[in-house]
Amino acid sequence: MLETLVPGADEVQFSFEDEIRFYDPGENWSGVECSVCGADAEEWWGEAMEAASANGFKDLNTVAPCCGATVSLNDLRYIWPAAFGRFSLDAHNPGIGDTTEEQDRKMAECLGTPLRKIWGQV
Repeated sequence: MLETLVPGADEVQFSFEDEIRFYDPGENWSGVECSVCGADAEEWWGEAMEAASANGFKDLNTVAPCCGATVSLNDLRYIWPAAFGRFSLDAHNPGIGDTTEEQDRKMAECLGTPLRKIWGQV
């Protein structure tokens, strides 16, 4: 389905990983904020990522030092979207500005799982 949406893409591919990994926007990285209080989370995010990585990202919950709330690393507000998962569907140099909400919904329906769109730049 993605190939039909981005016929001019250099490459469309998918991958399944054995373990959960962090999918980030690469050079588009612009920071991360607490999902509860909105404070800049970059100061403590790296340490929280290391702790979560130690258990294979099986538990993404951490206590945010900014407000004391328990938050999921997956639910933090990444300025450029990022996510944790085991599956990716990639279009390299898609040649379009963006997909529509309807197209995104249909792709998620086809796959039977929610998707998070991440615009990455390497």
